[in-house]
Amino acid sequence: HEVTVVDAGTAVATNIWRGRLVAVTGSGGTGSSTLAIALATGMGSDVRNRGLVGLADFCLDAELAVLHDARDIVPGVQELVEAHRAGTPTSEQVRGMTFAGPQPYRLLLGLRRRRDWAVLRPQSFLAALNSLRRTFTAVVCDIDADLEGDRECGSIEVEERNVMARTVADHADLVVVTGLGGVKGLHSLVRTVGSFVAHGVPQERVVPVINRAPRQARARSELSRAFAELVTRSLPGSEEPTQPVVFIPERRRVDAAFRDTAALPASLVGPITAATNAVMDRLSGNPAGTREHREPERILPGSLGSWDEQEAAG
Repeated sequence: HEVTVVDAGTAVATNIWRGRLVAVTGSGGTGSSTLAIALATGMGSDVRNRGLVGLADFCLDAELAVLHDARDIVPGVQELVEAHRAGTPTSEQVRGMTFAGPQPYRLLLGLRRRRDWAVLRPQSFLAALNSLRRTFTAVVCDIDADLEGDRECGSIEVEERNVMARTVADHADLVVVTGLGGVKGLHSLVRTVGSFVAHGVPQERVVPVINRAPRQARARSELSRAFAELVTRSLPGSEEPTQPVVFIPERRRVDAAFRDTAALPASLVGPITAATNAVMDRLSGNPAGTREHREPERILPGSLGSWDEQEAAG
């Protein structure tokens, strides 16, 4: 994506390139963190993106450090956000705040304690997110499914607590929502999809994923049909989701891979990466920046015309 910025002092327009932004979320226990790692692995394995993919842990209960056996707890998202309160770090400085391991991506560690969300200021966090997008060709974000804010519950404190999830949802090119099969899992998936659509994410940019899905074609067909019916009922005036449900089968070697810091099975990485890339390629002509949530643009003095008191009185 390219965003045109006009400097009011020099009147020179420049294009700022930004990498793709993908959010991965879901209710607890649905494997959203695992799928975020799988997606970052798949994107980073592309020779065009080697070393240029970032994986960011933006959950309040950050767990990616454990899954990567990261011994260091700093720097992380707190240090990255703090660096943007007084200026804009260079891409090299941003990369220096991420960790490189055997995986084909760089990891930005999350909050050290859940309560540390209180030190994150919304504008500084947005600036940090934009710096990540200027540094990497793609940024995969593991975020919470809680998007409540002042409008929903009348509490600005709740909105600030959820600033990471809300900001990423506002600017994501795609939101991958994970769930499980079965009655409870399906209803949880529908509820999460509904909350992101209500927040303002276009329905075409939401990709529902059923993790640990059955292998039988008939069972998958029934789940797809049930999901479509539930979404239609829960979102009045909404048509059937544009994006089909992605099914990820159960994989037995996942826990062993995390324990041994080994690569995830290709049979897990492949489906989620292929589905995500396919959807983003189809939507590439309609970037997320054209949505309602956009950054303010500088206006050149006098470019919108002028008026005086006599004109106003006339």
